[in-house]
Amino acid sequence: MKIAVTSSNKNLISGKADDCLNYWIYTIENKEIVDKQYIQLGEGQNLYNIFFERAVEIFVHPIFEAEMLLTKDISALVTERLKEKRTVAFIIDESNSDLAVQKVIEGTLEGHIAEEENCGCGHEH
Repeated sequence: MKIAVTSSNKNLISGKADDCLNYWIYTIENKEIVDKQYIQLGEGQNLYNIFFERAVEIFVHPIFEAEMLLTKDISALVTERLKEKRTVAFIIDESNSDLAVQKVIEGTLEGHIAEEENCGCGHEH
């Protein structure tokens, strides 16, 4: 399993995922972190531009390989497009990326699927 985490400064989980250019990508096997890479993307390679501006048509965003994205904030539109790529976005309060991923492994991370809050239906979730 791969988990992507928005992190603009290598230390803390950041948001908004739509505009983020920096990610930690964790690879999890047998309930252990076996790889962790920090990826810095170039201008125009954020999710919003990839999905809506088509700024980089042939660019394959690295989080498309992740099953899960952890972030502080993300729009409903980007959440929907990520779901098409089989990446589920979670909005969390945790700020430490290593701790957040460890909590995912343990099943103790608190948060919610992004679309639940950002669906735009007018109801509270």
